[in-house]
Amino acid sequence: MRRTCVAVLMTMWATGAGHAQEKTGQDAVLEKLAALEARVVRLEAENRGYRKQLELSRSGTQPTQRIDSQSISHDTSHHAPRLIEARPDEKRQPGWTGLSWGITAGGAATRSITASTERQSFTSPGAPPPNDVSGYETSSLTGPGRRGGGFVDVFAGWNVQLSRAVLGAQLEATMADLDSGNAGSRSYAYFNSGGPTGMGARGDFRPQITTRWMTSALLRAGVLVDPQTLLYGLGGWTFAKLDARNLTDNAFFQPNETVWVNGPMAGLGLERKLGAHWSFRTEYRYTKFNAARTQDQTSFVANFGSQQYWRATQYDLSMQSARIGFAYLIDPLE
Repeated sequence: MRRTCVAVLMTMWATGAGHAQEKTGQDAVLEKLAALEARVVRLEAENRGYRKQLELSRSGTQPTQRIDSQSISHDTSHHAPRLIEARPDEKRQPGWTGLSWGITAGGAATRSITASTERQSFTSPGAPPPNDVSGYETSSLTGPGRRGGGFVDVFAGWNVQLSRAVLGAQLEATMADLDSGNAGSRSYAYFNSGGPTGMGARGDFRPQITTRWMTSALLRAGVLVDPQTLLYGLGGWTFAKLDARNLTDNAFFQPNETVWVNGPMAGLGLERKLGAHWSFRTEYRYTKFNAARTQDQTSFVANFGSQQYWRATQYDLSMQSARIGFAYLIDPLE
């Protein structure tokens, strides 16, 4: 009996101990599963945060919130992807692209040749031949002398920078006071109704020619010596207004002509930045105007007779100029 009781007691203890061990093992597994599930949830949240911040960095938008790296536990940090924080863009250095306008001033040396031909005749119906017609022809020419003067330009244009090259176009208006006149001589040949009389004379020819206005359309192309210095060439077309006086010694006909001349221009220049917008420039230009020709004629009739006058003049002008000035650049990317 005693042995039987002891056996029963041992069996009950073994059964209880087995249940206790089984319960303890299940609890441990459940705790590990719960910890693993919490860890997965935390990693998914961190992964979503990293992806969101990476998208903001790629789009150029600064994130409003940052993930605190210290909140990530030490044992899980090595599983997270490495995030490179986007740096704010550095301030863009000013370039040469944009709208440019400014003012320059300088002086010019002109070289001009003026040639003129005249014919003046008088008809007297009551006079006997050959005196019923009298007159003269003149041929006038100046030497290739040099004069000059000063001017002021205002300009506006557009520049484009391509690596170290700078291309541009420019429109320019000029107010000037340039003397393009010169001294020469005039020869006379007299005639009557019978033809040339063989008589002649010589005199001075001193036309007064002044340039008051000019306008130019230009192209520029240059290379940057350094980021602040541009060496460039320029070329284009220039139009100039000439005022001409004292073209004839006819007491009855003294025209004041206005002549527009035009021609190609080429030159070299250097421009240096003084800051983000302002720059200083200096240029040399050579301009060769195409020859311009004018023609005038008039007549006068009275009881005692009539007078006819005809004149043709040609202007041939070139100019060398130097100028300095300032330009202001408006950068469209600012």
